[in-house]
Amino acid sequence: MNISSSEFLCKCAEGWEGIHCETMVNYCGNITCENNGVCRPLFRDYQCECSSSDYSGRYCEITASTLIARKAVSKSFGYIAIICILIVIGFIVILDALKYIFRIDPTRDELERLQRQKLSKKKKTPAIPMRFKYVHQSSSQVPPTSSDTSISIIEESSV
Repeated sequence: MNISSSEFLCKCAEGWEGIHCETMVNYCGNITCENNGVCRPLFRDYQCECSSSDYSGRYCEITASTLIARKAVSKSFGYIAIICILIVIGFIVILDALKYIFRIDPTRDELERLQRQKLSKKKKTPAIPMRFKYVHQSSSQVPPTSSDTSISIIEESSV
């Protein structure tokens, strides 16, 4: 459109802007894609590209049910682990309180039983005493010398 002989004004088609309608309109200027999505300008439109397949929708606002389930399970495992650790700590504290504050040892009977078993095993295996006998062997005609003397070991077991 001509305003005067030296001036003109361009009337841009939809989706274009600028003095000479040379620039495509950036429709991502006011758009915020959720969950780390990236806005991509298109001709007369925009599109949010979601960072993973766990999100969808025009603004990546819809969370997939698999992601929701994974988050719930991971939280559950975390809570279960914390509860188990607290139970173990509580058990140790209770046993220590019984033993040192109230002088009650819940494991004493078991320890005594194990010690009796150990002692009975030691008594069942008899010791085999060894007695050494020195036997003097010599020839009947020659008096014994140190080279003729030999030592014999005889085992005797008394059970």
